[in-house]
Amino acid sequence: MNQSADNRKESMNKKNGASVRMRQVWLKVHRWLGLTVGLVFVLLGLTGSVLVFDHAIDEWLNPELLLTEGQGPSRSIAEIIDLAEDAYDDSSQTAIAVSRPRVENGVWTVWFAAGEPEQPKFVGVYVDPYANVVTGQRVWGEDLMGWIYRLHYQLVAGRVGSILVGSIGVLVLVSIASGIVLWWPLWRHSWRAAFAVRGGRRFNYDLHKTFGICSAVLLTVVTFTGVYMEFPDAFTAVAKTFASVTDGEPELASKKPSAAQPLTPDQALEIAQQTFPGATFDHLHPPIGEDGTYEVAFRQDDEVQQSFGRSQVFLDQYTGEVLEVRSPETFTAADAFFAWQYPLHNGEAFGLVGRWVVLFLGLTPAILYISGAIVWWRRRRPKRAVKQQTRDDSNTLEATDRPAPRSGGRVTEPAAPAPSAEPAGSGVG
Repeated sequence: MNQSADNRKESMNKKNGASVRMRQVWLKVHRWLGLTVGLVFVLLGLTGSVLVFDHAIDEWLNPELLLTEGQGPSRSIAEIIDLAEDAYDDSSQTAIAVSRPRVENGVWTVWFAAGEPEQPKFVGVYVDPYANVVTGQRVWGEDLMGWIYRLHYQLVAGRVGSILVGSIGVLVLVSIASGIVLWWPLWRHSWRAAFAVRGGRRFNYDLHKTFGICSAVLLTVVTFTGVYMEFPDAFTAVAKTFASVTDGEPELASKKPSAAQPLTPDQALEIAQQTFPGATFDHLHPPIGEDGTYEVAFRQDDEVQQSFGRSQVFLDQYTGEVLEVRSPETFTAADAFFAWQYPLHNGEAFGLVGRWVVLFLGLTPAILYISGAIVWWRRRRPKRAVKQQTRDDSNTLEATDRPAPRSGGRVTEPAAPAPSAEPAGSGVG
């Protein structure tokens, strides 16, 4: 009987020991990931908060470029494109896209491709549709908000930066998971231990613990969607192994009849609008070359992403024949999953409230980093003090044991200690 109880006790001790060792492993993972990649995560969080309302901030900073005070009838899309092509620095280039104003008093943006194929650039030419003037042009990414976007997306380091940001995102997911593992025993103990934020020396620990667990789900979603946007091809390749995925660009071509004239952009828009009669026009891609096609994109009210139209109509540039239609209603499960990633990342999937939630969520990495670093530093100081005391004691012991040199540098045996001045049994020392 006693033998059985001893065996159970020994088994429990081994299990507890393994649990403690595993917790120490998770603690080290959480600590060092937080102190290293956590610093980059702070930068990504803060820049992400700014980018939640990037267009509004850009319009506030550059009203003369992006806003208009004009009223009345707007110019046609064809006139807007012609005006932009005439004003563009390289007049031999034709427009690759045109986007309608984001706000009611905004200007149209006509896009041109520039740079080398290995390092493409995109130039936006801004046209006031009422005054029929070009308000200016700029290379995307070289303005303040574009630069912040590149900092957030790729640390201003091109493709290498994108890979680095995506890899850091994966490590952040591991850090979040390790934090949940470390927090879980507190929840099993009591809700107060799991969520309470107390004052004094425990404040930073409790702040880190409570802020971390309360934001864990949202941070996981935002981080995961960020990783997807850095590695979309990898996610698509995996999805294709078990689901149907619609290809990015359809291989379509216009058939040019003899002596036929291409449709104007306005005519293409009118034809495409019949496919989505209640939708809002978003942007248009003119045909490139004689066999190119029109792509006209709309935003429907029930689309999860309202900042970019995903309802697309592809037209023959000569006959106006509808060659292909894409819309969220016909998305496969994988298409719908991918379409949700960006709206989840910036919060627009849940409207204005979602955007504000993501804005404040972007501050969370900084709070977690600062509070975690303070906890680590405070726990490190006693260990440093013990190590320093150990070194001091060792140096003192060495100094006591070392023989004193005589003049001339020769070392002799230490002299016999002098007799005590106190009588034996006095109790001194």
